Amino acid sequence: MNGSLILWMTLALSIFWSVGLYNRLMRMRARALGALVSVERHMRHYGELIHEFGVHHDSDAADRESFSMDTTMSGWPQLLIDVQTLDHALKEAIVPILAAEPLERLAGAYGALQRTWLGLHDAPADLAGPMVPVRMQVRWDAITQRVESARGGFNQISTKYNEALGQFPARLVVGTMGFKPGGLL
Repeated sequence: MNGSLILWMTLALSIFWSVGLYNRLMRMRARALGALVSVERHMRHYGELIHEFGVHHDSDAADRESFSMDTTMSGWPQLLIDVQTLDHALKEAIVPILAAEPLERLAGAYGALQRTWLGLHDAPADLAGPMVPVRMQVRWDAITQRVESARGGFNQISTKYNEALGQFPARLVVGTMGFKPGGLL
């Protein structure tokens, strides 16, 4: 009788522990997804800002690399391509749950956008003034601060999620529960 009781208690404890672990990991993953959605929402403001300042897509263009631009300043076409690439990477990163490869592509697209912007921003002024309008620079900087804050929050949450997956004894069963480590931005 005592052996049977110990067996049933061990089984009950294992089941309760597994359910608790599953719920904890699901909450952590949902929190990371919420943080990723926040990053996405802030990153989309770059495209809105560029379109607001007169750089826009030609809606009748047959291919994605045809642009209609109000300005012929160098660097702007590349910035528009980088915004499109960022938008595409955002769409890819949201669908799979915290998959590392799409998040790496998103981080790369974001880095390319920032490098192109920095090139435009640091370009020498000509007789017409600076390459980038001051109002646009101020708004870009505000968006970048929000993106970096959201990105840092996402990376922190994703790191804690990955650490929870690797803790003993959880690491023994998380694979069978369908949990995989998340990527970082």
